[in-house]
Amino acid sequence: MYKIIVKQGNIFDEKEADFIVNPSNTDLFLGSGVSAAFRINCGNELQTEMKKYTPIKQGEVIVTSCPKNPNFKHALHAAVMDYSKLNPSPTYDTIKTILRNIEKLIKPHAPCKMVLPLMGTGVGGLDKEKVIRIYKEFFSRDVDFECEVIIYGYRHDDYKLIKKIFDE
Repeated sequence: MYKIIVKQGNIFDEKEADFIVNPSNTDLFLGSGVSAAFRINCGNELQTEMKKYTPIKQGEVIVTSCPKNPNFKHALHAAVMDYSKLNPSPTYDTIKTILRNIEKLIKPHAPCKMVLPLMGTGVGGLDKEKVIRIYKEFFSRDVDFECEVIIYGYRHDDYKLIKKIFDE
């Protein structure tokens, strides 16, 4: 069973979790947005560790440590943007694939706690409401393990929208 908690702010405000999700790209480059926050909060060593896995396919997820950030046991880097294409933007199916791949990685560590931002809604250009509804449908399913999922809305408006949809 998934237990959902909605919070507002920076995902790195979370004090402790087994997993923290980075909506990244197929080159696993720590560029802008949430990925930049990973570079700032985990140090340049993270980029070096991530480069060992490149390139990956859109929708794939890799696991690394969180150098210089003991609050998180593992970082999950999800290839939201596909830099091998002229149009690197994700689709809603990309988000669904990423969630399925995340689930495969976290299940063996259950019970667990995971911190999750809105994926694909920044540079990716996906509609926030649609992504939140995908999250709600995915995390409302019956599963045979336990995981607390903390979904962060960076802006207050994002938090209110996540809360509203999950409370429906």
